Amino acid sequence: YKELQNEKQIRLSLFKITHEIKNPIAVCKGYLDMLNTNNQKQVEKYIPIIKSEIERLLSILQDFLLINKTNLDLDIMDFNLLIEDTINKLNPLLKENNIKLKLNIIDDEVFINGDYNRLSQVLVNIIKNSIEAMSCVDNKKIKITTSIKNNNYNLIVEDNGIGINKNILKKIKEPFFTTKNRGSGLGVALIYEIIEAHSGSVNYTSEEGKGTKVTVKIPLYE
Repeated sequence: YKELQNEKQIRLSLFKITHEIKNPIAVCKGYLDMLNTNNQKQVEKYIPIIKSEIERLLSILQDFLLINKTNLDLDIMDFNLLIEDTINKLNPLLKENNIKLKLNIIDDEVFINGDYNRLSQVLVNIIKNSIEAMSCVDNKKIKITTSIKNNNYNLIVEDNGIGINKNILKKIKEPFFTTKNRGSGLGVALIYEIIEAHSGSVNYTSEEGKGTKVTVKIPLYE
């Protein structure tokens, strides 16, 4: 029975990933069929669209591969340094979207046994989701708070975006579930996958029209 369930899950995953990658490929083919390389205006208009769709396709494939690979490259790392590096990386995106970032980070070095690149991906995904949730909001704000409690490092990311209704909130952990027109539905599932592989936990709380709070807990290095 277990083998049959696994086979069904594999088939479902393959069906869904095939569906997801088919769309950007179809878009690329459509524009390539219309493209006249002798028409400079057409080239300038169509090539960026094709490039964007290819980048989206690669992103979907990368997320799909990562979500099925739980192996971690663990090392002793400072989580506060990871936050600093990630924010520096995303600063241009925050400025472009007129988002005020408030940091309430503990001063001391905080060491965990973690995979730096995978945890960086978690934080990037959380912040990018917050940015997208505030696309139609005035006075955009993201607040990042950290603390240590019960031998866990706690990371909280809050935004004042559109929020998530209760029915969607129950499903966001499911792979391929998405409400975005161009989303793969793998981003949040990947967050859970990576944090749980670190023996940690993730919790989403949200209220429509008021914003979303994501709480991540990871055991400290002992």
